[in-house]
Amino acid sequence: MTKDNPKADPFDPAALRVSANIEAKSGVRKIMAHLPVHKPNRQAFFRVHPDPGYRTTIASLELKDERETYAVVPEIAYAIENETRIVDLCLCVTQQGTNFLWGVPVANSTARECAWHRTARIAASHAETSWVRMSANMSAGCYDIKLAPDGMPEPEWPTESFRDLLQIAFGNGKLIDSFDHPVIKRLMGN
Repeated sequence: MTKDNPKADPFDPAALRVSANIEAKSGVRKIMAHLPVHKPNRQAFFRVHPDPGYRTTIASLELKDERETYAVVPEIAYAIENETRIVDLCLCVTQQGTNFLWGVPVANSTARECAWHRTARIAASHAETSWVRMSANMSAGCYDIKLAPDGMPEPEWPTESFRDLLQIAFGNGKLIDSFDHPVIKRLMGN
């Protein structure tokens, strides 16, 4: 019962129903405090932000054991080029609304093209306009790319600038901008 309608059923599903986007209606705004850097999960459909302003080519260094990815400034990257790889860093989002950055390997003009890198770039290109799922096909030595059925909603992108997103992802010591950085010292045996 309610004050306005004493005979209303308080357990009526319509009386209890709220919008799935209740935060937006209440004026609540989510602050992005963490932005992971990784490949898309093989079980998740994802999109790549189509705006070129939400991507950049960087040198990245991945510590496999820690599963941590670092951005490396060019001056340092040249000095440790065997430890870094050049990637197109793209803003992505999963169907569940989880944002992440993905370092898509760039084409290497000096060596034979790797099928893993080529198919990752193809997946990224399709993900600009469609929901994509990408999974490793070990026997073929490449990624399988699957497109979601038509009709899935468009992604909701963060409102932060790409510069701010880079700071969120690589702040707290994940930007290697000095030879005194702990990761560089570790790689050099210091």
